[in-house]
Amino acid sequence: MDTLISDHANYEMSARVKDILRSLMIGHWKSEPYYQHQNFAEHRWGHVKANLEWLMAFLDVDPDCWLLALNYVCSVMNLTTEKILGWRTPQEVADGETPDICIPLCFMFWDIVYCARHANKQPGSQKGQEI
Repeated sequence: MDTLISDHANYEMSARVKDILRSLMIGHWKSEPYYQHQNFAEHRWGHVKANLEWLMAFLDVDPDCWLLALNYVCSVMNLTTEKILGWRTPQEVADGETPDICIPLCFMFWDIVYCARHANKQPGSQKGQEI
């Protein structure tokens, strides 16, 4: 970590935090008030939110499952290349290894999945073998 980035919210930085930043030679940068475009996390969150809303509307996802959809959107975005990263994925930049994208290519969020039912021991049961 070479810079601590924060918004310009009203806060006081303690002397202890300032000492730690100074001793580790970590810079501190604050965005200007009322200029949200300077906060990189808010900019990225805007993309996440737009993708989440699109996915939930496109697949007609139950609103109670928004957290599962958010997890899926973030996972896909971490496996998608970005121009600003030199056409590398954020996950690749973070850990240095090319990520495996087999699972997101095989399965889509909110897909119907069939699996075999455990053997039913009750005689005369009319239950099928798939659920």
